Amino acid sequence: MRRYILLAFLVLFLVACSKAECKTNSDCTGKPSTAFTATCTPEKTCSYTPIPNKIGNGICETGENKCTAPQDCGTCSGKVTGSTLLVQTCVNNECVQDVQNAKPILVSSEVTGAGDKLKIDTEYNQPFNLKKDLFVTTITLSSAPTNKDHRIVRAELIAQTKDRRTITLARKEIDKPLWSIGSSITEEFILDFPAELESELSSVSLSIEYSYNAVSGGKKTPRTGTLKNNYREKIAYVNPANPIVCPPPAEVAKKCDDKNPGTRDTCDAQTGFCKHDPIPNACGNFRCEGTENKCSCPSDCGPCSGSAGAYTDYSCRANQCITLLKSGVTAAPNSIFDDRNLGPVHLNNNYKFKTPFNAKRDKLDLEFKIYKQDPTVSRVVIETIRILEGQQQLAEANPAQEITTTASTISISLPAPADAEDELNPTVGVWYMYVQNDQERRGNFQKPLGKIAVIAAE
Repeated sequence: MRRYILLAFLVLFLVACSKAECKTNSDCTGKPSTAFTATCTPEKTCSYTPIPNKIGNGICETGENKCTAPQDCGTCSGKVTGSTLLVQTCVNNECVQDVQNAKPILVSSEVTGAGDKLKIDTEYNQPFNLKKDLFVTTITLSSAPTNKDHRIVRAELIAQTKDRRTITLARKEIDKPLWSIGSSITEEFILDFPAELESELSSVSLSIEYSYNAVSGGKKTPRTGTLKNNYREKIAYVNPANPIVCPPPAEVAKKCDDKNPGTRDTCDAQTGFCKHDPIPNACGNFRCEGTENKCSCPSDCGPCSGSAGAYTDYSCRANQCITLLKSGVTAAPNSIFDDRNLGPVHLNNNYKFKTPFNAKRDKLDLEFKIYKQDPTVSRVVIETIRILEGQQQLAEANPAQEITTTASTISISLPAPADAEDELNPTVGVWYMYVQNDQERRGNFQKPLGKIAVIAAE
C-alpha cells in the first residue's frame, strides 16, 4: 500500500514539473513591458529582451545616470567610496559629490612693508571643494605715510602637502590699483594642482607683489615690493569626480556678473568657473586709457578729491582734474642775495621767488646790478641763464641783456611738476660776457637757491 502512495506522489510531481510557463507572449509578466520585450519560447518558457534606451532595462546607457535611472545605474546616496568627507546627492538630475556640511572660514590679518600696511581678508570653505569653491581675498590699503600710487601686480598661493612637498595652488596676474587709504580689491583664486580625492594642506601662504612710488622731498621714485601673508590653519580639501559644467548660456550673465561694466563676464569651459576679462578702453577695466581721467573714471585713473599735497587739493572742473590752493595757504615772497665778484666787475644780484612757487603763473625774477666796475670795462652782458638741479636742466633763457648800475630783471619760468606738487633744489647758472680793453671775456657762476616747493594750481 505504501508503495502505491509513493508512486502517486511521484506522478503528481512529474505532472507539476512539466506544466508550461506560458502559452503566449502575454503570459510573460515577470519583467515590465516598458523596458523589456517578452517572448514565450517553443519550450513554453518566458524570455525577456531589454528595450534599448528604456529606463528599467537593467543597462546604464547614454543619457542615464544615478539620478534619472537609479534602477539601471545604481542609487545616488551615501558616502563616496574612499572618502570620509564626500557624499552623493542629486542636483538638477545629476549625481554630485560634495561636502555635506562645509563651514565658511573668514581670516583677517595685517601685513607691512616699506612703511605701508595692508589688511588681508580671506574667505574659503572648510573642507574646500576644488570643483566649486573659490579662495577669495580682499586686499585693503590701511596705511601709507610716505608712499603712493600702489598697484597690486600679481599674487601666488603656495602650501605643503601631507608628504611635505611645497606646491603652487594658484598664481594670478592682477594689475589693479589701490589709489588711497581704505581702497581695496577683491580677487578670486581657483585652486588648481594635482590633487587626490581628499587630503589636507598646511603652511598655506599668499605672496603679493606690488609696485608703488616712494615720495621724498616731493619726488617720486618707482619701487616694487613683496608681502607675504601666512595662514595658520590647515585646509582640508576634496576633489570630487564631478564633471566640469558651465551653466546654460542664458544663466551665465546672471551667475558671473561682477557688477563691473569694465569687464566681460563669461564662464571658462575648462574650469567651470567664471572669468572677468578687462574690456579695452572701458571705465572699470583697471587701466587709465584713452580720454579717461581722474574725473571721468576715478576707478581706473585715481580719485580727484582730497589733498594733493601740503599746499593743494584736488578738484574736478569741466570734467578735468585740477589742483587748487588749500584754504588759508598764501605764497610767501623770498629773496636770495648774491654778491658776485668777477674781478674787474662786481655784481649785486637778487633772486626773487614765491613759496610755494606756482608754476602755472609765477616767475623766478633774477635781478642783476653792477656794484663796481673797473674803468677798463665798457660793457657787461648776461648771455644765458640756466636753472639746474644736479645735472638736469629745468629751464633756460638767452636774454643777451646788458646790465648797468641800475637793476635789470630777467624772468624765467619753472616747469610744472609731473604731479600736483614737487620739491626742487635748483641752482641758478649764469653765463656772462664783458668787454675789457676792447676784448670780450666770458665766464659763468652758479648760485644754489635751496629748497623750493613747486605746485601747479589753478
